[in-house]
Amino acid sequence: MEAARIWPNGLRYFWTDAFGVVLYLSLYRELGEERWLAAAERLVAEVERVLGRRRGSRIGEAPDRDGQYHHYLAMWLFALARLGEVLPRYRERGVALARDIHPAFVVPRRGVIWKMQEDLSGPYPG
Repeated sequence: MEAARIWPNGLRYFWTDAFGVVLYLSLYRELGEERWLAAAERLVAEVERVLGRRRGSRIGEAPDRDGQYHHYLAMWLFALARLGEVLPRYRERGVALARDIHPAFVVPRRGVIWKMQEDLSGPYPG
């Protein structure tokens, strides 16, 4: 993917970067090469630097990739959980993130709001 410039190329995008973490971790597990584990950690750091917010993460770096999607955050939590199987501090980060964002997205006895404003202050307009 890197050699063919399929990914990562261009702006950060939460959904594909979550898959990237899982793919790097899979390479590490299959090949046993530390460079893939290090690549997964670098990617997490870069995503958090670019997309991270006080609560949750913006879905993408491009101007039209604003707000926070519940399913994108769920994918990121999955990626952190998988990385946390090898490096427990990432599981702890995922649990902390889930505890922080969950109340904003869940409406008791009604369901889940699929997209929130970037600061999680309310549902995304529209």
